[in-house]
Amino acid sequence: MATNPDSSNEKASAIIGSGRPRSKKEQIVQAAIKVFLENGYAGTSMNRVAAEADVIKATIYSHFKDKEELFAAIIEEVTFKRMAADTPEFEQYLHSLPPDEFVKLLTQKFKILSQSEEYRALLRVVIGESERFPELATLYVKTVILKGMELASGYFSKHKELKLNNPLATAHICCGSFVAWLIWQEILGGKNFKPLEFDDVVIALQELVDAKLAQDKDSK
Repeated sequence: MATNPDSSNEKASAIIGSGRPRSKKEQIVQAAIKVFLENGYAGTSMNRVAAEADVIKATIYSHFKDKEELFAAIIEEVTFKRMAADTPEFEQYLHSLPPDEFVKLLTQKFKILSQSEEYRALLRVVIGESERFPELATLYVKTVILKGMELASGYFSKHKELKLNNPLATAHICCGSFVAWLIWQEILGGKNFKPLEFDDVVIALQELVDAKLAQDKDSK
């Protein structure tokens, strides 16, 4: 019986350098990351992703219903999966931490993102093409921003000892400060005119948390 050359190519390309078999879905997502981030959303076609993944296009559609769903998968891969923050176990662990340890872990996770060229490229694609493709902004908000805000605001809501009036606004201050730093310092080049170190933002945030805890302690 004749073999399908596409099937043979898919099998061969599904082996990672370490020798561990890579699932078809993972294989497609990794190829999509490369293609989307190099060519942008408008410049990426499923044919291009299939060629990079060395699979037939039908294989992509067996895992993702359309281009938008595939892009959502690469957002998830480049953000929460990259930070190892995409499991219920992580959320449970996060909520068990005291405030100072929570801030420390949160900043460690954001630092991983800030050092990722893929994440920076992803932000450029989303920001640059969201006016033409508003679904990109919607995908990013649902996949990243809402998840991050829910994690942080959930923590602040649970820890009553902080006596916060608005946990969501506090989550915005914590998470938003790092995203804003990344955009104006690294992506827009603000560091060339007014450099601000990531660690200095971390220290300032920690000081705010410490001051809040001390204030609450003194008021007792």
